[in-house]
Amino acid sequence: MSFDRSLARCSFCGRRPPEVRRMVAGPGAAYICDACLQLCNEILQDTAPFSAKALELASRPPVVIAAPQELQLGTVALPREPLRSVNIELEQKLQGMVLMLHQLQFYEKHFELHYLWIRPPFTVGFAFVPRIIFLIKDNTGKEWTGDRGGMLLARPELTDDANQAVYQGSARFSPLPSADSHVMTVRAADPLAQFGDSPPNPWQFEITF
Repeated sequence: MSFDRSLARCSFCGRRPPEVRRMVAGPGAAYICDACLQLCNEILQDTAPFSAKALELASRPPVVIAAPQELQLGTVALPREPLRSVNIELEQKLQGMVLMLHQLQFYEKHFELHYLWIRPPFTVGFAFVPRIIFLIKDNTGKEWTGDRGGMLLARPELTDDANQAVYQGSARFSPLPSADSHVMTVRAADPLAQFGDSPPNPWQFEITF
């Protein structure tokens, strides 16, 4: 299947050739622009494993980098970009685990909370990694529980410690908060820890936006 190179987009930020100075072609239909290449170089030079720039890059939505010529543009479902993003950068440690809230993303009808979960690796026998349980309440009294359409991905490349595993996740909530909402209290819990002899208190964060 061939690709129309005029439809190329940077695989990291989604910008097209007219929007960037240089575009480097990679294998297949992969591309990277000069700005994202510079960002990657800065991340590599940063000794911190979870720098703000690295987290921002890791949390970006996937990009459709080129459309097959056999498909008409009207049939290609491009990923939606958030209408608004709020960087958070909050971190808490609880019983050997770290939860890092990275970003709130607001879409037309829902919002997403993006995070990193650092914990000891799961033992053999787990068919899947359970997602974090969230309870969110804003300053107007509105509450959101659970999530729909969230995801959790293992990110082994983010750590070289055999005793730690890193998972990148997002939780999806609807409806959107009202225009009067500007503070959110986020409570989060590890679902498996709730079955232990001494269940830990949940993580608790306050987000102002």
